[in-house]
Amino acid sequence: MDLEKYEKIFAGESEKYLDELDNALLEVEKDPLNRGLWSDIHGKIHSIKGMARALRMEKISGLCHLMEEWCTGFQRGEYAPGDEAVQLLFDGTRILRALAAQKEDLSDPRHAKQYHRLMSRFSRLPPEPEKGTPIKAPISTGHEPDNPHPSPDSIGHVRVEYSLIEELLGRSQEILHLKSRLPPMTRDQGSYGVKGWMDHYTSELKSLYFQLTKLRLIPVEDFAGLFRKALRDLARSYDREVSLEVIGGQLQVDIALMDRLREPFMHLLRNAVAHGIESPQEREAAGKPREGKVVLEAERRGDTLVLKVSDDGRGINRSAVTAYLKQKGSMSDEAISHMSEEEFLRTTLSPDFSATGGADEMAGRGVGMSVVAQAVENLNGSMSIRSPAFEGAQFVFRLPLLLSLVYAVTFRLGPYTLSIPTAHVQSIKGVTPADVGSMESLWDIWKRLGIEGEFKTASHVIELGYGGAAEGFDRAFHLAVEGIVGNRPLMVMPVDEILAKVPYIAGVGVMENGAVSILLETEELLESGYASGEK
Repeated sequence: MDLEKYEKIFAGESEKYLDELDNALLEVEKDPLNRGLWSDIHGKIHSIKGMARALRMEKISGLCHLMEEWCTGFQRGEYAPGDEAVQLLFDGTRILRALAAQKEDLSDPRHAKQYHRLMSRFSRLPPEPEKGTPIKAPISTGHEPDNPHPSPDSIGHVRVEYSLIEELLGRSQEILHLKSRLPPMTRDQGSYGVKGWMDHYTSELKSLYFQLTKLRLIPVEDFAGLFRKALRDLARSYDREVSLEVIGGQLQVDIALMDRLREPFMHLLRNAVAHGIESPQEREAAGKPREGKVVLEAERRGDTLVLKVSDDGRGINRSAVTAYLKQKGSMSDEAISHMSEEEFLRTTLSPDFSATGGADEMAGRGVGMSVVAQAVENLNGSMSIRSPAFEGAQFVFRLPLLLSLVYAVTFRLGPYTLSIPTAHVQSIKGVTPADVGSMESLWDIWKRLGIEGEFKTASHVIELGYGGAAEGFDRAFHLAVEGIVGNRPLMVMPVDEILAKVPYIAGVGVMENGAVSILLETEELLESGYASGEK
């Protein structure tokens, strides 16, 4: 038996189950009496135990067995799951992760101490929730976490759907077989036959490239998932209740870019929890929900990725900014009052600025927001800040995209194949020329794009709307097009300098069959149509 081979398989599989286990525990923390969730948690722990037993990893299987017994009791309703019990299970997943990665090596005294503490605690009955205490109230379990600065691991690998691997293998095999498929031809037939063979070969290569590039992409939702447990741990350490919401999470972005955004995003989360979001009691007194919210919103605009990170806390401490400007910048009240809002808020990005007057290790590791600004600058991006008094803070990043995968409605217009992001399409319907002529809010997209033809040849109408950051679009606009190709995944690449100067073009996309489509800049189209009042 090749033990090392199976240990590697176990390490990968257990990591997957432990990630799922952390997410399930986050859910059950909000709904501790949900027996279905406890059944799911029990099943994941049981799977890890089964693999560990097969490899005779007794420390892992022993801890899993004790954790299973607690979950079985919660699942059957024999015990009441309190907040302390859920935290102990989180601690269990953390030490299981360490044991799996280190092949049960407990030479680290911290791991050994925590492992024996957990084995002892799980061998007894679960703690009962305190009477009159909300189950989800933050509780200290009497120990320090292994990592006082929670941060996700580097994005060193991605999970690939089995169907994609099958497609890639099939496509590669097809290309290899093409070598032997060039048919015997006479001299007169050669030119035509070779051209057909080359067209087929080129089409297969384009499709293979499309599928291979998908391996480099990660959905923004998956990126945000790296931080959910870290945010939960931060919130508990500050006696806060905080959730993470993602908008535009289906957008798939180059993993290399997202990997370099891990530390900046983690820093924003720390600052939001430590300095922005109030305690549940303060929020209730201010008429806010007990639970604070951090929102990550992602969208593509042309060849730019726009990320917005916002919270609904107290906002940036304006008094601290004013005090800094007076002390460090020797500015008068009058000079400060003449600063623009953006200039005033960007003061927080100064390397020596601190809203608390000291180094808060949990919030910023002793450094300020300048590390975030520097990271964005290193990516050739830009950053802006918005923070109305007592209404939270929003940080907007604009970053150049290398690759992204968007779902788009693809259509024909004259000799061109064009696309619009699916998220901006309200509806599609077949029409007759008479229908088009009487339609309200119709754009003459032919004229707007300089294409010969007119809407009288249209067979479909696409209704556009915009639900992103732009404001004021309270009307729908319609595009008359000649034919709908379909809703397709589109691998979008930045345009060159010449196309970048052409209005309404966001990028050039490659479809799964290797065909090329031009992606239109929806926001620019909407702004233009709204400003002109075009019918």
